[in-house]
Amino acid sequence: MQAFSRVAELGSFTRAATELGLSRAMVSNHVRRLEQRFGLKLLNRTTRKVAITPAGADYLGHCRRVFAELAAAEETLRRSKEQPTGRLRVDVPGSFGRHILLPALADFLARYPGIDLDLRFNERVVDLLREGVDLAVRAGTVTDPNLVANRISGSRWITCASPGYLAKHGRPQRIEDLAGHVLIGSLPTDGAQPRPWLFATDPVPPFRPRFRMTVNEAEAVMLAAADGAGITQTMDLLAARALVDGRLVIVLPEHTMRGPPLSIVHTPAAERLARVRVFSGFLRTLLDEVVRRAAAATGLPPMP
Repeated sequence: MQAFSRVAELGSFTRAATELGLSRAMVSNHVRRLEQRFGLKLLNRTTRKVAITPAGADYLGHCRRVFAELAAAEETLRRSKEQPTGRLRVDVPGSFGRHILLPALADFLARYPGIDLDLRFNERVVDLLREGVDLAVRAGTVTDPNLVANRISGSRWITCASPGYLAKHGRPQRIEDLAGHVLIGSLPTDGAQPRPWLFATDPVPPFRPRFRMTVNEAEAVMLAAADGAGITQTMDLLAARALVDGRLVIVLPEHTMRGPPLSIVHTPAAERLARVRVFSGFLRTLLDEVVRRAAAATGLPPMP
């Protein structure tokens, strides 16, 4: 059909062959096979020119419509390939998921109606290949050589309390002053010893917190402090919303300490999936906004 159409439109077998990248004999053979199939003469050939017959003119109109439909179908397929679709399995730390990711997911789902999101909260490091995970968010350095890790944010450890608690008990001015306050500690997932508090400058002798309460979930630690139970130390990203809303304020801001970076991790093969790429971009934009809001609320520059 293409060979016939180009000969009819150009009036030349030679020019059609050049344009199509075929030999003149091959183009002539294609047209001859069409005429044999229909039992009709589509082109009149002379030594000087090629003229289309009435049957050929009618058939040329059909060919053009077919080509237009084919082009539209190919464009649809290209767009469907570019439009992310399918089920996306994402694993994130629970506190990150509840306080940072979940409030923003309605916008993502509305923007990408072809994606079905399977979101899991995990405090452990999952095996992406074995558990069928497309993408995960991890804190800290990613050392697995079989994974692609893209850093999306820095973080800092902040010491904070609610305005109500500070109004009642006073604001500590030095690290040593914390000893006179109700301190809320965080237990790691193994439940062994509370996580030590980190400061940019350590006092002498080192400050060893006496925790009046310990909790084995980072989100609960932050919420307890926001409710006025005491002073705690948490990541600025986790506390960003409470800081913006004024439910938490930073104490000892000059002693804030660099925290672990946050990274998006996935397998090299997953990078070719459009749904992974768009969710990665969504997370990066989301974290940029969270960091910006936290910096505005605390007066501290974003941690690079």
